[in-house]
Amino acid sequence: MKEKLLEELTELSPVSQSSAKAYHEHMTFLLDRVNKKMASRPDLPDLVGSNPLSFMYDNHRNHAVFMDNVFQLSLFPLLLDTVPWVYRTYRNHGFSHDYFPAHLRAWREAIPEILDPETSAPLVRVYDWMLSRHEDFIALSREAPESEDASLAEDEDLERFLQALLRGDRRTALSISQEKVATPRDLRDFYQQILQPAMYRIGKLWEAGKITVSREHLASALANTAVSSQYLRVMSRSEPWKGRILVSASPNEFHVLGAEMIANCLEADGWEVDYLGADTPSGDLMEHIRELEPHVVALSVGMPFNLVPVKEIVGRIKREFSQSRPWILLGGLAFAGHPELVSRIGGDALAEDCTRAVEIVDQWRGETANGDH
Repeated sequence: MKEKLLEELTELSPVSQSSAKAYHEHMTFLLDRVNKKMASRPDLPDLVGSNPLSFMYDNHRNHAVFMDNVFQLSLFPLLLDTVPWVYRTYRNHGFSHDYFPAHLRAWREAIPEILDPETSAPLVRVYDWMLSRHEDFIALSREAPESEDASLAEDEDLERFLQALLRGDRRTALSISQEKVATPRDLRDFYQQILQPAMYRIGKLWEAGKITVSREHLASALANTAVSSQYLRVMSRSEPWKGRILVSASPNEFHVLGAEMIANCLEADGWEVDYLGADTPSGDLMEHIRELEPHVVALSVGMPFNLVPVKEIVGRIKREFSQSRPWILLGGLAFAGHPELVSRIGGDALAEDCTRAVEIVDQWRGETANGDH
């Protein structure tokens, strides 16, 4: 079904750069119009269930920014992955299936109300298509998500760690992580064999409506504690450094656990790492690159609606450092299943995990030494 839908979507008249730019520039006004249209509906309680309106407004804002990325980067394959996920997740949290066409219809009405007919027409065609495929999106949302890693049921330590995160059992979580990490080199195995699969499972539980946002936040906070505590316990500086690497989340990106794990593994492998954390403004990021001249800039994107800011940063790096620029490493869940996005954004490589990140930057180090970059 997906292949047929993608073929239909790509056959639509392309969204021109001028229409995409207009959507971006008027996004705040469009969002306000959509919020008002939805809030005034007499059937709203039937559409959103017992959820607070803030939950619906969050979805509207995320939708606006995501579609902005779709239009600017022509990310139609990503749209076909994301819309069924939204259907499944919000349905599991109490929204009615009738909410989705109502929401899309509000956007379809708001766009020609604010933009001129020629500009709005390509955008409206995409929304008309999404509305026409509502039943298909329901069917796709009901398909079983990718099977969970079988190791979750087989690995006793992984299961114990997962349950400790869900309970907020700090003592058990830290005890397990300490057992697994004796040296800096052990960090990579702990992250990839225990922490990462546990956090993926927690995300699936939230998506299925089996845990609350507060429970997910509790688990994430404890996972961050485990990462920080084991890093501080086993890490020691080694000389000489292989070179400097900057690791940062993209602007507006607050999912940073993966970026922190990459930063720690690169440091354990002998790199001097500047880890900037969440939501780094692009101007500050560029200033850091100018001042410290890192060998590699690694950018993490967890949410697909943050791809455009990363593309803009990559473009600025290439323009300003055209003669001798840093290598650009990309990673994060936004690229899962869509490695082609790396070249579209302008990155040099994709790191799916810590092991791959270490392999890539070591390869680049050799190429730089040979004068290949």
